[in-house]
Amino acid sequence: MKKSSLIISFLSLALIVLAPTLFYMDSITLETNKMLMTIATAAWFASSFCWMGREKKD
Repeated sequence: MKKSSLIISFLSLALIVLAPTLFYMDSITLETNKMLMTIATAAWFASSFCWMGREKKD
């Protein structure tokens, strides 16, 4: 579970960088860019809570 959520969060961060780049290159529309950024942000927040835990105290 932790490993898969880590992979999902890094893929989401990659999409957050890729979507505006594709928009800048006129490969996608503004609406598509907004949708991809929203989905990627939500996926990152949802998956980061699974692997970014608190440090355990001794």
